Amino acid sequence: MGREALPRNSALYLEDGFWKLSWDSGSLSHAMGEVAPGGGRRAAGHPIWVGMATGPKGLSREEAQQIVWRMIVSGARAEKAALHSRMTVSEFVERKFIPEYVASKGYAGRMHYQSMLKHVLRPEEVDRAFRVEPRRPKVKLRSLADWPYLGQIALGEVRPEYVQHLVAAALSRGYSRQTVMHIRNVVSTIFSYAQLEMYFDGENPASTIKLPKLHRTQAVVLSVADVSRLLQLMRYPEKEMTLMAMLTGMTVAEICGLQWNRVNLTDAAVECEGEMIPARTILVREEWMRGQLGSVSKRRLSSLGIPKPLLPILQRLSRSPKAHGASRFVLTSRNGSPVNQTNLLTRRLKPIGMELNIPNLSWHMIRRLHKEMQAEFGNQFQDQLTGAVRTVFPLDFRESERWRGNAETELPY
Repeated sequence: MGREALPRNSALYLEDGFWKLSWDSGSLSHAMGEVAPGGGRRAAGHPIWVGMATGPKGLSREEAQQIVWRMIVSGARAEKAALHSRMTVSEFVERKFIPEYVASKGYAGRMHYQSMLKHVLRPEEVDRAFRVEPRRPKVKLRSLADWPYLGQIALGEVRPEYVQHLVAAALSRGYSRQTVMHIRNVVSTIFSYAQLEMYFDGENPASTIKLPKLHRTQAVVLSVADVSRLLQLMRYPEKEMTLMAMLTGMTVAEICGLQWNRVNLTDAAVECEGEMIPARTILVREEWMRGQLGSVSKRRLSSLGIPKPLLPILQRLSRSPKAHGASRFVLTSRNGSPVNQTNLLTRRLKPIGMELNIPNLSWHMIRRLHKEMQAEFGNQFQDQLTGAVRTVFPLDFRESERWRGNAETELPY
């Protein structure tokens, strides 16, 4: 049935300056229910008043047909939502939301929902829905007896106060505002999808939930002197990661996921998997997140020229036995696997930040320096870091002049 078509055995007609719809008792009752457009009960077989046909606010026939169509859709939506109103939030998430909505997201998106849903449903329910093996849980989060989970509440019975209670519980536990906002947004997305699939009829219960205002502290800006001090206290691999983030603007996930087949250190273009890599260029194509290699988003696809201060460091890394093989990662752990950015943040970066009185030191702060220096010094900002890099990588700079690519140098783990 087209958008402006009318149900069988019904007719839209003009009478006394009004559009009216005549209907057969069996043709519209199923689609529209028993509620008249004005909100009251209607008698079977009586015409339905659609709207005025004359005057400044008079409707054309096409507009009247569209109103009838919306009435039909609204009635069908309400009927289907009523049919599924007893389905619990947990059942809907497991049967519809995860396999249809979450499954369409990228790896990072799926992991985000898997993590945040454990604050909305019981973690055990989320693990079951995502088919997580009980013997090897990825997140060691357990159900809390006093947590206001929404999982066992019927979709049609969830009210804004239930979501507000969930938000209040997260805030009282000391969750960051950002995490609480993610929890609220996941609930909102669940019910938006339920509305779209006609499993829920009514206002989204998360739409009116407000969060406390965020009192932002002034962001710490690192100087070139800070960079030099940071690099002097660092070792492999956080030192190389820091340098790559500052000089190229790559995210830490992109740095951890960078493989040698995406790096061209030579003075001529090379081909990789049907794609040409210009001379001295890095292709940003993958990222390493939560133990899995995935493609970067389309907006992150890029070809980055290798800055001069970074070139000798990459040349030294490429001579390591662990770099043999085009698909090997540029930065690796002792066993050859990609480095873990979260472990490095906790075990290496945070202690260095405390020692230098930069308690909020993070990978994001380091990467932000790329934009700040680029804004201040333009395309010459890399030269501002050359001195600091030479101080902590003196051997690399001396050897880069005579490097021929045939030496093997073990990395200092």
